[in-house]
Amino acid sequence: MARPGISKGEVQRARLAVMRAGKHPSIDSIRIELGNTGSKATIFRFLKEIEADEGGSGLPQGSISDELQAFVTNIASRLEFESQERIHVLKAGHADEVRRLNEALTTARGEAKAFRTEAERSQVELSQEKAARQRTEADLAELRLVHRETSTQLASLQEQLKAAQGHAISLEEKHVHARESLEHFRVASKEQRDREARQHEQQLQYLQREVATATEVLTGKQGELRTALQEKVDALALLAGARAERRQVDEQLRELKSAAERLAVQTQAVDDLRAQALQASQQYETLRARSGELEQRNAELERLLAAANASAQSQEQLVREVLSRISQVSSAPATGRARGKTGTTT
Repeated sequence: MARPGISKGEVQRARLAVMRAGKHPSIDSIRIELGNTGSKATIFRFLKEIEADEGGSGLPQGSISDELQAFVTNIASRLEFESQERIHVLKAGHADEVRRLNEALTTARGEAKAFRTEAERSQVELSQEKAARQRTEADLAELRLVHRETSTQLASLQEQLKAAQGHAISLEEKHVHARESLEHFRVASKEQRDREARQHEQQLQYLQREVATATEVLTGKQGELRTALQEKVDALALLAGARAERRQVDEQLRELKSAAERLAVQTQAVDDLRAQALQASQQYETLRARSGELEQRNAELERLLAAANASAQSQEQLVREVLSRISQVSSAPATGRARGKTGTTT
């Protein structure tokens, strides 16, 4: 039966026993050495404290390649443990964001339905006022003038939309420039690696700490990239819905224009129609503002995606470089031992 708790000294002894047995000192192998006693979180915490105490000195007896292999294996176990916690946090945030966007979509659909109902009621009232056509010619002319002004405003809004699309193209060009800057950064990084190769022996301990930090950042950036991609898809869906609603509003405005040209209303009815037209214009402005917000959100998502791609690629390259250097250092002692054996035989 497992004991209720373990100490740091027991974990350290079990770790040394596993390493002397030629095995990798992972969390699972240490727990088996302890007799399946203690939680993985506790073992992980003690391992971090032991590594901090060692600080790269006072290493157990054994070859450098074995120590490096054990170190890399331990890092892999720690990365797996921390990545699972990060994934749980990202999943919870993603669920909240999806729920919020669904609520916004339901609200927009309700507003569109109410607007269609109001437009149908206005058409019925226009039919009831058919007999008063002769007395409202002057007011009808004024209503036509208001409609022309509305058409002018609509044309202005379309120009603004074209300008926004031009801005989106400009952002795409900036994205291309960012990629070019990333390529330049890769070239500069290669030159820097050539210089750092001469200082590798003095910086080995620093690079070992950087491996853990860089891998953790890479995992976080990959999760953020997946979240940003999902947010972009959701934002594009909302944008398509808003544009469809805007087309429906334009169709309803055309229907109101046709009804106004066929029928004349009394003075009070004209005032009511003006109020309805103003309300429709305000609702259209609201929908247009919402469309602009969605386009801004889309641009922000594209910027975040570019930044996440650049950071992920940079961090991934850094991890590959460090692992390559560690592999080179691991192979160097083995080559030296082989030469020593040849000299002794001679």
